[in-house]
Amino acid sequence: MPLLTSAQNPAIKAIRALAQKKHRADQGLFVAEGGKVLARAKDMGWLPQTLVSMGEPPDLGQSVTLEVTPQVMATLSAQNNPPQLLGTYAQRWAGKVSERGLWLALEDVRDPGNLGTILRTADAVGAEGVILAGNSCDPWGPECVRATMGSIFAVPLVRMSVAELTALCRAWPGDSVGTHLEGEADYRGAYQSPTLLVMGSEGAGLSKKLAETCSRLVRIPMRQGPESLNLAIATGLMLYEIAKPN
Repeated sequence: MPLLTSAQNPAIKAIRALAQKKHRADQGLFVAEGGKVLARAKDMGWLPQTLVSMGEPPDLGQSVTLEVTPQVMATLSAQNNPPQLLGTYAQRWAGKVSERGLWLALEDVRDPGNLGTILRTADAVGAEGVILAGNSCDPWGPECVRATMGSIFAVPLVRMSVAELTALCRAWPGDSVGTHLEGEADYRGAYQSPTLLVMGSEGAGLSKKLAETCSRLVRIPMRQGPESLNLAIATGLMLYEIAKPN
């Protein structure tokens, strides 16, 4: 396996292009970094199409292995301290929502760091999956993937329109719960399974149309002063409250 020393190598340039959403969409690929993250991917049944390594590469079931210098790895990595390993993976979207357990739906979430943190938390509580509705940011972007710390490989993702999510809320067999400033109930309580938690965007919050279709609207109490909680924090509070044993 020849050592690649130039960032102008076509294979290296193709991987570097995946930092842009257009190329990720065109190729259906994304990049994940770090040995622990790539090991989690393998544990979850994801095999890299291309593995980029500084030094002797492990066997992660990859189709292609590229050995590179630290200088070349630095051009590929989104981190200040480039990792020893980096892989490209095929994007996966789940085909449907199973009406069991706990599902999380996000409407128009825009911040990839928030989304990555939310996916990591959804993984931690054992959520069945996450729905991205409307104009949500790309979960396969480098900032989001990095923030998941490997949970991007563990949490099924479903994408749908806001209209489709609205219909799902109406037909949901258990509790469909939205957080809203006008919610009358405190978020701390028991929830009926299966539970669909619906969270709005960072700025506008939950849209009126979706709020009206939720079977319950709850609020997270705050003292006077703060206007709202960070979306990832609020979602984490809700997920753990819903998932706690009754």
